[in-house]
Amino acid sequence: MDDCLSGTSDINQFMALKKELGELLLRGGMTLHKWCSSASRESDLYPFNYCEKQSIVKTLRMMWNSCEDAFLFDISNSSTNEFTKRDVLSQIVRLFDPLGLLGPVISKPKIFLQRLCLLQIDWSQKRLSDIGQKWSFIASPSYVKNIKIPRFVLRPNPKEIILHGFSDTSEKAYGAVIYLQSVCDSSDNNTFLLCSKSRVALIKSVTIPRLELAACLLLVQLTRKVLNALKLKIDQVLLWTDSTIALS
Repeated sequence: MDDCLSGTSDINQFMALKKELGELLLRGGMTLHKWCSSASRESDLYPFNYCEKQSIVKTLRMMWNSCEDAFLFDISNSSTNEFTKRDVLSQIVRLFDPLGLLGPVISKPKIFLQRLCLLQIDWSQKRLSDIGQKWSFIASPSYVKNIKIPRFVLRPNPKEIILHGFSDTSEKAYGAVIYLQSVCDSSDNNTFLLCSKSRVALIKSVTIPRLELAACLLLVQLTRKVLNALKLKIDQVLLWTDSTIALS
């Protein structure tokens, strides 16, 4: 038993996909059920006789609001100040974010784990005091529940599609992020977050210019993967950084 994610530009294409997918799985003795769609349920063309009653469903360990067609996130609270380094690593692994939509959030526990390694704390040693209070705050970010990321990133029939990539760094981490912009006319542009990638800086001291270069390299690698994965005609690719040293 598993989940399946897919989509099309209109209902007619989706009905054809639904039929083909159902016939394919029937060959293996499997049946798709518990459908959920972002299509309007009041529409006569609504593609399902049965659908999940809840508007918010979980698929591939991600939450999806089908009414708003947006991804949501929820992190279980950790109210205790008592923890081990193993608990911190376990919390990091539980944060399933394949597109990097929560990059800044996930970077915090990674940086915290790096700090524990610098303190040479054993994997089973419990910590309290001030560092325990800091972990309780990092492990229970209440603001994550307010984050909504649109799933649909393109306007219908855009005249131009532009991919924008940005890279930046700090002393503790660096990252790259990619946005997709739909240009319909001179006054109607829409830009949506597509994906990101972040990494924690090495424990060994590294200069900011070197980290800026690492961030630029990460952006180029991420852009290459995105261009290979997208089945779209990208009219422009614009990569941005504020590091004059990296640009030179």
